Amino acid sequence: MPIEEALMAFVGIDIPKEEMEKGIPFVSFVVKEGGGAVFIEPLPLSMADGILKERTAAGSEVLYRVDYVRGGLEKFVAGIFTTGEKQEDFLTLLKHSTGAANGKAHIIELYSYLEVHIFLCAVERLALHELFLMEKEEKGNPDYREADSSYYKEVLFYVEAGRRCLNNSITGFFLPPFPKRSVFMEEWFRGRKGN
Repeated sequence: MPIEEALMAFVGIDIPKEEMEKGIPFVSFVVKEGGGAVFIEPLPLSMADGILKERTAAGSEVLYRVDYVRGGLEKFVAGIFTTGEKQEDFLTLLKHSTGAANGKAHIIELYSYLEVHIFLCAVERLALHELFLMEKEEKGNPDYREADSSYYKEVLFYVEAGRRCLNNSITGFFLPPFPKRSVFMEEWFRGRKGN
């Protein structure tokens, strides 16, 4: 597509409010290709992080835009970088740009913010996968399955709380303590025996 058309799509991005309320940043790109450009529409961070590996060649100029919530307000930041010789994901490329001479403090803070969001997305994916497997398979002791299910639901509550902490903070952030499995299971079974 012509560069002008790709840039107009990039500037006119409007993430639906219900999507932004989920608390996961969205990332979109314009990748220069020859005399034209490719517009990669907004994707949740966990999906967008690896898309550049598939869609760019070495030395490609990439314009990125991150739509996110910070201090409870919807915001966006945009920037540009050139991909290296080897294909890398968005966060790695963003990290390289923070080390460059033009690396600014707000980009370093954005990188840290997005890195924690990627962690929360991975933890959420793991918990949902484990819950799916437990529903699908009915093997093993029912008490252990119920305890495991309760634990992974607690992990999902942790992810929600973590996203709230990230998105409501103005600068810096502190995540709640991660639910330790051994402690959770001990308390769960102790509560079970008490009943």
